[in-house]
Amino acid sequence: MSGLLDKANAAKEPETEAAAEPAPVKAAAAAPTASTQVGSLQPTSDASGSPDVATKISLAGWVIILLGAILSLQGGAWGLAVVAIVLVVGIGAIVQAERMTGSINQVKLGASIVVALLIATTPYAAVMLVPTNASMAISEVELNEDTNELSFKVRGTMSSVDVSIEADGVEMWADSGDVSNDMKKFKVPLADFFTGNGEDYAGNEAVEYVIKGVGSNGQEGEIKIPTRFTTREAQNAGVRIAELHDSDDADEYLGITMEVLVGLLGPNEDAENGGGFSAVGLRPMSADYQVQVTVSGGDTWTESLITVDGDMATWAPQGGGTGSGSTAGWLGLTGSGTDNSGVYYLEKSEFYTSAGCYTFTVDITNTLGDQSVYTSEFSWNIDLKSGDGENSVPKGEGVGETC
Repeated sequence: MSGLLDKANAAKEPETEAAAEPAPVKAAAAAPTASTQVGSLQPTSDASGSPDVATKISLAGWVIILLGAILSLQGGAWGLAVVAIVLVVGIGAIVQAERMTGSINQVKLGASIVVALLIATTPYAAVMLVPTNASMAISEVELNEDTNELSFKVRGTMSSVDVSIEADGVEMWADSGDVSNDMKKFKVPLADFFTGNGEDYAGNEAVEYVIKGVGSNGQEGEIKIPTRFTTREAQNAGVRIAELHDSDDADEYLGITMEVLVGLLGPNEDAENGGGFSAVGLRPMSADYQVQVTVSGGDTWTESLITVDGDMATWAPQGGGTGSGSTAGWLGLTGSGTDNSGVYYLEKSEFYTSAGCYTFTVDITNTLGDQSVYTSEFSWNIDLKSGDGENSVPKGEGVGETC
């Protein structure tokens, strides 16, 4: 009996032991070898968290490029040498750092080289291509019509500046001044440099006026003065006239109305038959001058002296009050009287003696420069004889052909 039990126990023991033995555990994946790490990963720091050698070399390359870019701002041969060193050392360091990673990214490396080239060469190119006088600016050229002064500002980093104004290359005025807060303002009377109109009757440049500046640090600058500021001499005049009838008696002439056009006129502009004039207007201009209009051929008569400031004319009419008008167009004269409608005219009794040729003379005296006087004359045949229907006396023809 006991023998049978012993056999049974002996048969179960291997099975129990096998069951009690723990199940085998799968081994973890083997850690990659050093060679595997180099081939698949790009370490950027060591075990302590500091940048690795490749990163340090790359950073050093960029620092060299940035420092070289700053130094290359000096320009000249020194700047060129710096640029060459930057390209060799800086880009060389970037390439070496990329190689140390074990895998060169062609796109990344190419982009890095392009950026390095731009950083290193752009400052040098700016210094060499941009003129050294670029930091001086002459600007805000303005004209004060009240004081007849030209003003302008010079801006720059110099401590002082010498300035001049040239007319067709000839120096007409010069001055100097200290530059405060990188700016100096100059004021110049027009009379100190004016030598002739900046443009002619057609708007073409006649005299070129240029402001020039030279800073204490060698910087230079210049700017042209707008021709509208330097067109300051009225040189021509036009005249047109018309007979004036009595509103109560059409056969009676009261006198004539007169208008003048003053400024710059073309050489072909002239009087026309019937009291007209070929020019209908002129280029706007501002100037300071005086105008005297005289009628001769019978009894000589002279209009009150007209003073022009800028483009506004004023005078004291002989009939009282105040005369004014713009010289931008035809300016009506006041003569010696007014009709019932308030129209200004020159009375027949003031100048007319008999039918004949009457001359209208306009003298322009400029107050700028050498006070040049310009004279224009125009003549017409005038017949202001009053008609008498009862006695069959024919009426005069009024203003007729030029003479």
